[in-house]
This record gives sequence, structure tokens and C-alpha cells, in this order.
Amino acid sequence: MNLFLSHIASEGLIALVLKEWIQKIFGGRIKVFVSSDIRNITAGDIWLNNVDQALSKAKILLVLCSPSSVNRPWVNFETGGAWIKRIPVIPLCHSGQLAGSLPTPLSFFQGLDINTRDFPKALIDNLMIRGKLKKRPRMGNKSKKRMNREIASAIRQVAATTSARAKSTPDKVGTILKLISTSNTEDCNYHKLAKILKMDPNVVDVYLRHLVDRKFIAGNSRENGNSCYTTTDLGRNFLVQQNLL
Repeated sequence: MNLFLSHIASEGLIALVLKEWIQKIFGGRIKVFVSSDIRNITAGDIWLNNVDQALSKAKILLVLCSPSSVNRPWVNFETGGAWIKRIPVIPLCHSGQLAGSLPTPLSFFQGLDINTRDFPKALIDNLMIRGKLKKRPRMGNKSKKRMNREIASAIRQVAATTSARAKSTPDKVGTILKLISTSNTEDCNYHKLAKILKMDPNVVDVYLRHLVDRKFIAGNSRENGNSCYTTTDLGRNFLVQQNLL
């Protein structure tokens, strides 16, 4: 059986830990697609095709839900795609996001709280039911405790990395945001911004996605496939508050 695990990029470590445990527990009866796993999407792949094919084959979609991920477009896009295909959706809540307080459309689906002691059993039970599996896998208490520990460790590492990144980004965020607000729209794609700032284009792209997530900028697609960015009212207010304008 194929399973699709949806997540935002910064929570890839949690997704990988879950993938390894699910495949180990079910002994190969379940194959899990995780976009951040190089074994699922490798260099040279058209990644959107891989995602589409994996979603088409999936019998269940698990979606990692945190305060950072629940309003992200891509998570909701994949969830909507599963819903249209009538694929069962199971939200997996963590990092302070409770199953009972999910925003729509994720609130339409019954979720599980990762941080509970009984999460391994609850996950197995739901995969058995939704996947219509007949043979229940055996999992001892030691394995359940180890699974809980490894997931909790991954969540802590993600939180620490996110916190460190947040502390290191304000100067760059302000610089890039100010440049966008004072430049012509056509100059505001990540290639041109990287050239002006003398930065790695991939790094600039990360900052741009960070600004989009915070709704400080908005992207508009062009015919060549690139997105050009403009500053939102929220972004301009931030610049004024930081005395950058």
C-alpha cells in the first residue's frame, strides 16, 4: 500500500522519522512517499510530476500539522488534492497544534496528536482501518517508547533550527524586503535580487519564501516561470516599524 506524507520543508526531519518507523512497523507492506527524501525525489527529477504520481497512487494521506504549517499553501494544496481523489486524510498534530483546533479545511478530518503516549498505537489502528489491512503488525512497548522518543527528538531539533534561523534572518529579511519595495517589479525575481545582493540565488529564494510565508511580499508568476515579488501593506508596515523606510 502506498502512503503520502505531506509536510513543509522545515519539518522534513519529522517526516523522515515517521516514514522510517511506519515502513519498519509494517514490514514493507506500506511504502511512504516523502518529498524531502532524496530516494523519492532525486536530482534531475521533475519534482511536481513525482508528487502528482505519488498522490495518485496513495491510499492514505498523512499531513504534518503545526502552527507553522497549517496555513501554508502547499500543505493545503496536497490535502485538497487528496480530498478530490477521495483519499483518506489524517492530520498529525505537533508542536502546540491540537487536533481539536485545526483550521479549515484540515478541521474537516479527524486528526491525531503526535505528542501523546499512545500515538504509535493510534497511528497503527488508523492505518489498519483506512488501509483495510488484515494482518496487524506487532509492536512491543519498548519499540513504542523508542518511536515516541525519536519523534520527540526530531520535533525538538526542528524547533531549535527554526529558532536559530529566526534569530539570524532579520537583517537579511529587512535588506531584501527594502530592496523589493524600492525596485521595479521586473527586477524583483530571485535571480536579479541575488545578483544585486551578491548572494547565492538558492539562499535568496529561501528568504523570499520566508517573506511570502509572513505575508510581507506577494509573488506574481511570469510567462518564463519566474515569480516577481511586490511588497504588501504588512511588509511596508514592517519596514516603517524597523526604520528601514
